Amino acid sequence: MRTRQDFDAGLSIVASVVRSWDPYRLLDSGAPPDEFDAQIAKVVACIPRISNAAAAAAALSSAFSASFEPELFSPAQCAVPGQELFAKLSAAGLVASA
Repeated sequence: MRTRQDFDAGLSIVASVVRSWDPYRLLDSGAPPDEFDAQIAKVVACIPRISNAAAAAAALSSAFSASFEPELFSPAQCAVPGQELFAKLSAAGLVASA
């Protein structure tokens, strides 16, 4: 990410995907909207290395496995939000489309 605008756009996209995914349904259960901010920040830091949907899923897997139950957040289990994340980052021009 080259500019502050790129960073802000990446942060917004990652937050949107993670909050929509809402593993554990914490946000649906009334948890504060900043519940996953630490994981979101970890994924945003990975954006420069995301080059495809699998890399996006791996970034989500890494961030969530470090904080929660690793067996529930394998790259395969993060594939659907990873695809969405990569598509949105690509559409915003923040990663190169595969």
